[in-house]
Amino acid sequence: MTMFSKTVKAIAAGAILLGAVEANAAAANAKPLRIGPVQVHGVLGTSGNKIVGQKSGKEAMLRGMSMFWSDATGIQYYNKEVIKWAVNNLKIDVFRYAMGVQYYDSDGGTSNKLDDNYSYMKAGDTQKSKIDQMVEAAIENDIYIIIDWHSHRADSEKSQAASFFKEMAQKYNNVPNIIWEVFNEPVNQGSGAIASYANDVISGIRGTGNNNLALVGTPNWSQMPNGSCGTVNQKNVGYVFHFYAGTHSVGQFSGNINSCRSNNAVFITEWGTTTADGKGDANTSASSSWTDFMEQNKISNCNWSLRQKVTTVGNQSEEGSAMFAGDKPLITQAALSAASYTNSGTFVKNYLTKNATDWASQFAATLKSGSCSFTATTVKESAGSIASSLKSGCTYTSSNEAVVTNAGAIVGPGFVIMTGNDGSQSVVTVTEEPKQTIAGFEDFNCYISGSCTKSHTMDDMDGDGKQEVVVNATGKTDQGATYTLKSLNESIVKVNKATCTGKKCYGSLKNSQVNMFEFTGTIGEAKIVATAPAVTGYIAMNDTITIQFTKTGDKVGGDFKNMKVAKGSTTAVTFPTETTYGKAAITYTFDGQAASPYIEYIPGAPGYLIAGNEDAIVTVTATAPETAERAATELSITIIVGDSATAASKGNVPIPFVAKAAGKFSAQFVNGGMVLKATRSGSASVEVITSLGQVAKSMQVNLAAGHNWIPVAGISTGKYIVRVKQGSSIQSFILEKK
Repeated sequence: MTMFSKTVKAIAAGAILLGAVEANAAAANAKPLRIGPVQVHGVLGTSGNKIVGQKSGKEAMLRGMSMFWSDATGIQYYNKEVIKWAVNNLKIDVFRYAMGVQYYDSDGGTSNKLDDNYSYMKAGDTQKSKIDQMVEAAIENDIYIIIDWHSHRADSEKSQAASFFKEMAQKYNNVPNIIWEVFNEPVNQGSGAIASYANDVISGIRGTGNNNLALVGTPNWSQMPNGSCGTVNQKNVGYVFHFYAGTHSVGQFSGNINSCRSNNAVFITEWGTTTADGKGDANTSASSSWTDFMEQNKISNCNWSLRQKVTTVGNQSEEGSAMFAGDKPLITQAALSAASYTNSGTFVKNYLTKNATDWASQFAATLKSGSCSFTATTVKESAGSIASSLKSGCTYTSSNEAVVTNAGAIVGPGFVIMTGNDGSQSVVTVTEEPKQTIAGFEDFNCYISGSCTKSHTMDDMDGDGKQEVVVNATGKTDQGATYTLKSLNESIVKVNKATCTGKKCYGSLKNSQVNMFEFTGTIGEAKIVATAPAVTGYIAMNDTITIQFTKTGDKVGGDFKNMKVAKGSTTAVTFPTETTYGKAAITYTFDGQAASPYIEYIPGAPGYLIAGNEDAIVTVTATAPETAERAATELSITIIVGDSATAASKGNVPIPFVAKAAGKFSAQFVNGGMVLKATRSGSASVEVITSLGQVAKSMQVNLAAGHNWIPVAGISTGKYIVRVKQGSSIQSFILEKK
C-alpha cells in the first residue's frame, strides 16, 4: 500500500528470509490447466481508451487482487497455493506482484529502507526466482500477472528498472499473461519526467519484441491531478490510477479519470476500501460508489491487498484494507478456506464473485458448432469419464489426450477441445482434485552397509533372515483408503505383508501385520506402485516411487583436506594410498593431470607437499575403484598456494575455476545466504572455503535449474572460495561476503 505512513511501513531487518521460499519454479514449462481470460484475450494491448485483447480484438475488463509489498509480511502469500485458491474462491482474473525495490518511503525519499533480504536492489536474484514461480501460477490458472516496480522514486532508479524489465521481457517474451507496471506511484514528478522515464524503460521492453501491455503511474500518487496522465510515446501503454475509498471520493476524482480516458486507457492497479493510511474499517458506501463507477466504465482493477490484517513481523501494525482477519499468515488452501474475512475482505469478495466472468463460455462461443458439439463442460478429475457429455453417434478427437482421451476417459487436470467427426468443437475442463498420500512412501536409497536415507530403517523385520524396510503399519492412505503395493522389479525389491517381530519393531509395530519392502541383495533400482480407490474429497491413487539399493561411498582419510600453504614451503602431509573402508587403491590427480606446475606431492608416511613460488589454486582429486561393498570414490580438495585473489588474476587456477560468474553455475552472497544459479537440476555439493583453506561450510543440496537459495548463516565477512560440484561439473568462485 503506497499511501501508508512511514512508521507503519517499516519492517524489522532479518525477520523472515525471502530465501526460505521454494526454489525456481520453471515457468517456461508451465501449461494452463483451465480456461481463463488469457485463453480468451491473449496478450493485452490498447486501442484508443480501451484495454483490448490482441487475440480477441475485444475490450478486456479484469478484476483481481494486488499482493502486499514483497517483504516479510507480503512474501508469504506469494505462492502457487494462494493464487490457485484466489482463482477458485475470489474468481480473480489478475494479480499484482508488488515488488519492493529499495524504500518504503511514500514521499519518494530514502527513509524506511526495505530489509536487504527482500528488496530488489539487494536480493534481485531471489526476487526474480519468486517472480518465476508467480508467472508459473499465472500460466497454470490462465490469469494475468502485473509485474510492478513498486517504488515512489522509479525515475531515480531508471538504469536498474530498465535492466530489470528488459531482462524479464526477454525471459517471458512469449508469455501472454504478463502486464508490465513500470512506475507504481510517482509523488512529486511531473508528467514530463514520468514520460521520459517510461519511454526509456518501455523502449527496452519493446526492443525485445515484447508488446505486452505496459502501465505507467501518474502524478500525485497516481491520482491524475486535472486529468494529467502522461505523454508516453510507446504503443500498448495504459495509465495507472489509485484510490482509497475512505479518502478519495468518486465525486472528487472520477473527473480526473474521465479526462485521462478521453484519449488513454486506464487501469486501477491499486484500490482500497479504507482511508489512504490503510487504517480503520472499510467504508463500504464509498467503496460501492467506486465499484459501480469501475463497472459502468469497464475499468480493470486490483484491490489492495491479499494478506492478513495484523502482522507479527517487525513493527508493522494493522491494515484494515487487508483481505483476512487475524494475525496468522494464510499460505495453504485449507487455511485460506477456513479464514475469517475483514469487513473489507467481505466487501471485496462479494464484488469479485458477483461480477465474475464465465471465461469458459466466452471461449466456447468462439468454437465451431455442429450436431456433435455440446455445452462447455467442467468435471472433476475423479469423474473418470466425460461420456455423458458426448453425443451419441459422434466420434471425437481430443486436443490433449494427457487430459481427456479421444474416447472421453479422464487422464489428468487441464482443458481440451473435443472435435467431433462433423468438425464441431466443444471445450472440457478437468479440475484438479487433492491427491492421496502414504506417510513415508517416497523415493529413498538403501545401502549394502545397512543404512538408508529419508529416516528409513533397514533390518530383518520379520525374522526370515532378509533385510526389510517397513512402509506403513495401517495399510491405509493418510486419507483412509486401503492401498495396494506392487513392485515392478522383484529381483531387487519385493513387497510383503508380514508380522513385525524384529528388534527394530518398536511401539505399535511390534507383532503387527505391516507392509514391508524386502531387499533381495541385488544392486539396482526398483519401482514400487501404490494404488488406492478414491475417497470423499480425494481422487484414486496411482503413484510410483523409486528405491535405489546400492553400495555405500568410501572415505579418504589422512591429511586429505583443503589447505593453504606458503609459496616455496614444504609441508608434511599424508595422502593415504587406499580408502578407509573398502581398502581400494587411490590415484591422485592435480587439476586433472598427473602433476602440477605449482605443487609437488612426495608420497610417504609422512609425505611432503612442496609448493612452488607462484600464487596458485590447485584442485587435487582422489579416485578409487569400487569394491564388493563400496562404490567408486571421487573426492576433491583445494590447495591454495600464496594468495588466492592474486592466483585468480594471474590465471593460475584450475580450468573449471572462474573468478567471476560464468559457466554452468554463478553465485553471489546476500544477507543470510547465497543465491546459486545452475543450468540444470540435480544434487550438488557446495563448499565454502576460507582464504586459509579451511571449510567454513559444506553442504549437499538439491538444485533446480535457475536460481536457488542456499542458507549459509554464520559465515563472517571476507573473501571465500565457493566450489560447486554437480555430477562431472566442477566450478569455483572467489566471492566476497560483505
